[in-house]
Amino acid sequence: MVDVGLRTSPFALTDNARVVLEKRYLLRDRRGEVIETPEDMLARVASAIAEAEPEAERAAWAQRYYDAMAARRFLPNSPTLMNAGTGRGTLAACFVLPVDDTLESIMATATAAAMVQKFGGGTGFSFSRLRGVGESIATTHGVACGPVSVLQHYDDVSRLVTQGGKRDGANMGILRVDHPDVRDFVHAKDDGVTALRFNISIAVTDDFMAAADEGRPFGLRDPRDGAPRGEIDARALLDEIVQSAWRTGDPGLIFLDTINRTNPTPALGEIEATNPCGEVPLLPWEACTLGSLNLAAFWDGDRRDLDWGALAETVRLAVRFLDGVVEVNEFPVPEITAAVRGNRKIGLGVMGFADLLIAARLPYASEGALGLARRIAQFIGREADEASAALGEERGPFPNWATSIYAGGPCYRNATRTCIAPTGTIAIIAGASSGIEPLFSLAHVRRMGDGTLLPEVSEAFRAEAEAGGYASADLLDDLAHGVLLSDCDEVTEDVRARFATAHEIEASWHVRMQAAFQQHTDLAVSKTVNLPNEATPADILATYMLAHRLGCKGVTVYRDGSRALQVLAHAASEACPDCAQPIETLEGCATCPACGYAKCEGGEV
Repeated sequence: MVDVGLRTSPFALTDNARVVLEKRYLLRDRRGEVIETPEDMLARVASAIAEAEPEAERAAWAQRYYDAMAARRFLPNSPTLMNAGTGRGTLAACFVLPVDDTLESIMATATAAAMVQKFGGGTGFSFSRLRGVGESIATTHGVACGPVSVLQHYDDVSRLVTQGGKRDGANMGILRVDHPDVRDFVHAKDDGVTALRFNISIAVTDDFMAAADEGRPFGLRDPRDGAPRGEIDARALLDEIVQSAWRTGDPGLIFLDTINRTNPTPALGEIEATNPCGEVPLLPWEACTLGSLNLAAFWDGDRRDLDWGALAETVRLAVRFLDGVVEVNEFPVPEITAAVRGNRKIGLGVMGFADLLIAARLPYASEGALGLARRIAQFIGREADEASAALGEERGPFPNWATSIYAGGPCYRNATRTCIAPTGTIAIIAGASSGIEPLFSLAHVRRMGDGTLLPEVSEAFRAEAEAGGYASADLLDDLAHGVLLSDCDEVTEDVRARFATAHEIEASWHVRMQAAFQQHTDLAVSKTVNLPNEATPADILATYMLAHRLGCKGVTVYRDGSRALQVLAHAASEACPDCAQPIETLEGCATCPACGYAKCEGGEV
């Protein structure tokens, strides 16, 4: 890496952000002592990514990258912050690896997954090509173990590997709804101890959803040759999926046909799997680099509007940054390198949306919030497309462009440009709310993997309460112990609406918000539909049907209290250190249903 001599302006951080950076991001010497400041980290990252630029221009681009990050307007995904400029690890967060119906493929993919997670990435797998359990194997005269057993094997591999030495393995396991073993897969995590490092999803088709809605049979098929393997009652199967999701939060649904309708390179094959949080559908061996804009940082309080010009400028800078990450990145296996360089997928998303709505005095559950979401997503999508097209003219389009859906149209440098990620720890660093989620709580304790407790209170609500004359210690203490604002008599209805937290927002508003962003997003949208404990299976079924009808690419629900031995994310309790959602603890291990974070034996493995 070339020292480009950056002007390192201060990186304003909350106390919690500094703790997170010191524990997980800042470089250490061999004795484990921190040897860089947050400003040093940003300079390291900016300089490393500027290596993609012509030598004479590197200093100028590195400075622009640094300034955008230091102003907390844009941050790349965690592996880039952790690894850029160090000569080790990957800079991409999301990978999909193939699993073919041979022992050689199964074991080779296990090895590749271990290397990806060692380098700092999360992995997604489709098990849909594997023959069903008990099917004969001609070469050994034995029988197949089936997708669930392979899922369990990969979970064991993940348990042994820490992501980049800093994060535990996170995985997504997917099975097509027409696979003969689909019922076993639906119930694979019902016991609360199987595959703790995996989120699982069922890849459903339009035909299945229609069959379930109409109450008609749905055909299963042999994954090897497509031959019919009997029929199931589609509605009964969907009800089983709903029941498991109601009990445990797994499985989610992936809407396979919706995803493939916007597959930019269908000539290369169908998309079968996603990354661990579901927002990055990818072809086998692909990886995607993500980054997020902090929307709240663009709010102009005097004008009561976003600074759209500044947002446009930062979008264009971020696209160039992320394309630079693709250029300078290194990967653990050559197949990934070839797939990534062939399509150059990037995913620019947002965080701080809930903060923005609060500043704009818009309730999350409102038509005004939906309208602003669509406007923002469309604006970012358009600016990102134009930036990528300009890069395509400057440096050439992605190599597979000629056989893509864009052939004859814009010469995009990147096959995808936008994606909405959950932004777990980078939102903490930015001092922003996560992704497009509403606030999970107005006061809670965030527990890091090593047991460190980080008390968090919504400063916007504290200011609102002080202005209204009801900012008592008792109120904040009640909120920290799980009391909902809707139950606080001293708070006006207007304030209750604007500061409504995840479990106070009706499920349909969660889905409609996801759909509003999805309408103008290339990849997919990470979103958890949080449900109160008293939610019924019928509520989950309605959520699934609405998400499919509105064009979401997947849907994940989490009913409060549905995980075994779950400890709620309030005072003296356990919350995911990445995204603050409640996590389950069982037999020494804990996992987050929202973002896939996992830890075992009281610390990160």
